[in-house]
Amino acid sequence: MPRRSPSPSAPAAPLLKNPEHIEDFLLYRMHNLTRLAVRGVGLMFQREVGISRRDWRILAFVGKTPQVSLSDLAALAKLDMVVTSRCVATLVEAGLIAKVRLSANKRITALTLTEAGRDAYERARLGGQRYNREFTACLSDQEAELFERLLVKLERQARTLTQREIEKSGGAPGDGSN
Repeated sequence: MPRRSPSPSAPAAPLLKNPEHIEDFLLYRMHNLTRLAVRGVGLMFQREVGISRRDWRILAFVGKTPQVSLSDLAALAKLDMVVTSRCVATLVEAGLIAKVRLSANKRITALTLTEAGRDAYERARLGGQRYNREFTACLSDQEAELFERLLVKLERQARTLTQREIEKSGGAPGDGSN
């Protein structure tokens, strides 16, 4: 059904709130922005540190949470357990992460950064900070502060809508990655 044109005296709704085509949808635009930005930062991580973006993510959470378990790491990094396990195995083989048994419970294996892992983590963290500054350089301080507040609102709204859809779907938390 064709949309009616707004009357000349009525202000047009912002395209962001009233998209016509897929290219206008906020989620599509955010997805494309994210794909483009993470490609650039991924190339930087590979060139400067020799690690992938996923490696960086794992190193960052192990660095932030020393002696983390594999399952807790997967939850923190918001990655599938199998993906996390494979990535950790690669980083252990590369000498960036060590598996240690907890003294309090020898059955539990914890993950920690090795010296080389701490070095890679720090180089990636500094490179990531630099890239983030360059990426956001097009925003004024006021725009950056506003954008931060808007992101918080959008994240809250996304959680609310996702919870609603989970409930409507009978409690199935599907990831919606189709």
